[in-house]
Amino acid sequence: MTRYGRSLVSLLKMIQVRLRIPAVLIAAGLVVGQWDAVRNRWDKWTRPSSLDTTTSHAVSTDTEYFCPMDPGVLSDWPGKCGVCNMGLVRRKKGDATPLPSGVVARMQISPYRVQLAGVQTLPVEYQPLARDLTTGGVIQRDGDRATLRVELSTRDAGWVVAGAKAVIAAGDRPEREPWNGRVERIEPAREDGARPAEAVVVVDDPGRELQAGAYATTTIERPVAELAPFKTMPRKPPAITPGEKRTVWICPQHPEIVETEKGRCAVDALARAPHPLSDHQRVRYWCPMHPKVVADKPGSACDECGGMILKPRIVSFSPEGQVLAVPLSAVVQTGSKSVVYVETMPGMFQGVEVVLGPRCGELQPVVSGLEAGQRVVARGAFLLDAETRLNPSLAAAYFGAGPGATARTATTITAAESPFEQLAPADRAIAETQKICPVTKKPLGSMGVPARVDVAGKVVFVCCEGCEAPLKKNPAKYLAKAAVSP
Repeated sequence: MTRYGRSLVSLLKMIQVRLRIPAVLIAAGLVVGQWDAVRNRWDKWTRPSSLDTTTSHAVSTDTEYFCPMDPGVLSDWPGKCGVCNMGLVRRKKGDATPLPSGVVARMQISPYRVQLAGVQTLPVEYQPLARDLTTGGVIQRDGDRATLRVELSTRDAGWVVAGAKAVIAAGDRPEREPWNGRVERIEPAREDGARPAEAVVVVDDPGRELQAGAYATTTIERPVAELAPFKTMPRKPPAITPGEKRTVWICPQHPEIVETEKGRCAVDALARAPHPLSDHQRVRYWCPMHPKVVADKPGSACDECGGMILKPRIVSFSPEGQVLAVPLSAVVQTGSKSVVYVETMPGMFQGVEVVLGPRCGELQPVVSGLEAGQRVVARGAFLLDAETRLNPSLAAAYFGAGPGATARTATTITAAESPFEQLAPADRAIAETQKICPVTKKPLGSMGVPARVDVAGKVVFVCCEGCEAPLKKNPAKYLAKAAVSP
């Protein structure tokens, strides 16, 4: 190689060494400046070649997909929920999602915040709860018979009955085990108020250890399962018959709407999600207009409604002598209602309004609002409730805490107050003219959004889907006096 050739090679090597750092900086600047284009091309090249039919919609940067049943499942692309296998629903980012019936708040927090707040959950289970009353009185003796007469307040006189179990402890015999007894009778209060109601407790004292005139305390107990409204709840689930439905389909936003077949909700047209039944649950059928009309099998009709087919519902059977109980620490009292936070998935919590019975120690019986097996926040519920109030942006994506989302949510709720508002303008005019369901003779809208039925070339509205079958079976009977439009 000539001298000039060696000099040229040395010059090129020197340029290469000197320009390495500037070249790296220029390349980094190009990548940062064209990052959107690079990301879009990468997403295009790495996207699966075959997608579900529901994923053919265009995707923009201001929309996202979520699962109505499990709102914590979010995606930038359409598809199916990995939890319930339900199709994801498209929405605008930041928009408020209507909460299901009975849910007052929803929030999602990171695992770090869950650990920082010390949040602990416990399953809701059936417990043999008992309501107790501790009071005292003076021992009275009549030969071998020992009794204890105690006063009852107006509140306690309503649930203490004859035959209730009692445990008696003598003040002068603290070392002895308590005596057993029972309430013999209840003496009502005098009308003039001179004497309150009293309970006479008979003590099992065959050894005559209790002395007349001695002061003793007694604890009267009565199982909560014997008190209203728990005593009217169904007990002992019947055996599962062959062919009985063990999975129902419910609307994510309207869980009170239960169907036995796959389809869409009649209110908001959302796809129903499958809901497997627990061992203590059964599908039964009833008439919403006449709750006393019930049936164990599908296809039955309500004669009082003119032949309306009974609707399915979920009936929970409690074990004998037990009621559904929730820890006292899980209940947040807001003044007008009681709220319990339920963990629907890791980090996702829903504030559910519940109806509770009287306190029994550290537990409270549940009348409605919860199901057995649900996990409730037993420690940290107050912190979660305070977080939703002090930091509304934490849950703005779910229940509209932001200003814009709040306005949109309020508008939606106001529009949904009238069942006719959810109908098309042409159908709304027909329903307002018809006014009455031809099958049940009840006002349209009394059972939610009226159902549209095309029969005999005419458009007819009925109060619910249960009236559709009898109307199509015998249209002449019901359309004779109904004001319908062709």
